[in-house]
Amino acid sequence: MATISKRTNKSGTYYYLVESARINGKPRIVKQVYLGTAERIEKAVGLMSSETSVPDPQFVTVYDFGAVTALYSVAERLGVCQIIDDIAGKRNQGLPVSSYILLAAINRVVAPTSKNTFYEWFDKTVLYKMFPGANKTNLSSQAFWNNMTLIDSDKIRRIEDEVTKRIVEQYAVSVDCLLFDNTNFFTYIDTDNPAYLAKRGHSKEKRTDLKIVGLSLMVSPDYNIPLFHETYPGNKNDARQFSDLIAKLKARYRKLDRGDCDVTLVFDRGNNDEENVCELLETDPCPFHFVGGLRLNQCPELLDVPKTNFLPLDGAFHDTIAYRSVKRVYTKDFTVVTTYNPELYKAQIDGVLANIENCKKALAELKERLRLREVGIITKGKKPTVASVTKNIVRILSAEHMKEIFDYTVTCELGKTPTMSFSLNDERWDMLRERKLGKSILFTDHGDWSNEQIVGAYRSQYHVESAFKQMKDTKYLSFRPIRHFTDDNIRVHAFYCVLALMLASLLNKEVEDMGHKASIHHMLDMFQVAQQVTTVFASSEGKSVIKTGYSRFEGLPKEYADKYDMLKYLS
Repeated sequence: MATISKRTNKSGTYYYLVESARINGKPRIVKQVYLGTAERIEKAVGLMSSETSVPDPQFVTVYDFGAVTALYSVAERLGVCQIIDDIAGKRNQGLPVSSYILLAAINRVVAPTSKNTFYEWFDKTVLYKMFPGANKTNLSSQAFWNNMTLIDSDKIRRIEDEVTKRIVEQYAVSVDCLLFDNTNFFTYIDTDNPAYLAKRGHSKEKRTDLKIVGLSLMVSPDYNIPLFHETYPGNKNDARQFSDLIAKLKARYRKLDRGDCDVTLVFDRGNNDEENVCELLETDPCPFHFVGGLRLNQCPELLDVPKTNFLPLDGAFHDTIAYRSVKRVYTKDFTVVTTYNPELYKAQIDGVLANIENCKKALAELKERLRLREVGIITKGKKPTVASVTKNIVRILSAEHMKEIFDYTVTCELGKTPTMSFSLNDERWDMLRERKLGKSILFTDHGDWSNEQIVGAYRSQYHVESAFKQMKDTKYLSFRPIRHFTDDNIRVHAFYCVLALMLASLLNKEVEDMGHKASIHHMLDMFQVAQQVTTVFASSEGKSVIKTGYSRFEGLPKEYADKYDMLKYLS
């Protein structure tokens, strides 16, 4: 059932046509059409007097407007299309390569879709005004693939070199401290596909049944702006990937023309090893400082330091305390900071307690199944052995810390079913809580930095983790599913996904600079409110149609429309 809804804000009163329905038993708005102010409605339908006849509209078309216009504005001011065409080469006919890449990036930001349905999305946006040559034929899947083959890995690197340089210059992005990490994305690429990048490996999304593609990112700590990316095979170890990239990370920094290589790279414990640390600190050609994490077993003696020897951290560190020392790590002496964070402790203890209960339940069930088999109630299936029972117990205790706090035994008398016993070792459980939980060990070559600077730098690692989390969002900026099956196309897909994150992050920075702080997700929700609505009426003679176009901006501050020159794209 349709109703008229009225909303009032600081700029006036506006009306909507709203249709509601029950979804899962609850009333929900399923359709909402913006009508405008009373004056706009009066003007649109011609209600100048009670005698005026109102023509029936033939149809109404709603175009996505706000987000796509703002993203296009950011790309235009950066000169993204010009950079791509200068490096990839312009085509003599049809759309230039840059149009395909930028359109794909904008699509990834606002409404990730397949190339088969790409034109359907494009046709419902105002992007036809920015790309007047685009049509259903040249936005087909085949057209995209034809153009994607024109950009190889070397061109991707050169394009990103120039784009990141302009970002740093135009947006005054700080590059004193940069954040690095790796992740991977599962694919639906067939097992027999020979692609080098799609491999079975340790899926960070627990999809061990699927091939995965790895992605490395280096981002700025402000607004998660990506400044370097590379795709790599999904079965490649994180530390090895980091080692292979260090020279490329230094080369990217030099391309930024920021002078001497006075930069600190922050990375987590999964990326470090002796070779990586030595390469980072090499003086030729570009030495990096670093702040990294160590595994707890790399400096076990630090776990026995009493908490009374720790010092509180100043600032907003939420009761975190730290113990500072100098330790030999790998082959050099570094500043090492051991921290104890009560919030981390609580989160870890909750997780361990949940795992303990799950393990107790699973072990009890296994023990009961063995008893039922011994008394003859369970007769089907393969007869258990000491080896098979032990294997099951190891699988049950595979969660972190469970092996070290549970004791178990498996015995078997001749001709009988194996029996088992288990218990929680209270002494080792107490030791785990006292020595390990809530603690982190950091190391750095910055012996001149305070504890607060070291801990703050390492904690800024969450920025790159947030970038990965955003790229695994299913609504905005989604990297997957990867609907490509060759290495070259997978690399181009990753490139425009990272370009999408660049544009969205820069837009987020601009919005905050205008005084409106919001997450990327919330910001895009806000921009999506602005839509262009075109209503088509028949003329009184029935021989022609009259188009009335307008765009709704009441959900956006006026400065957004001015900043992104939105009015010039109105019908």
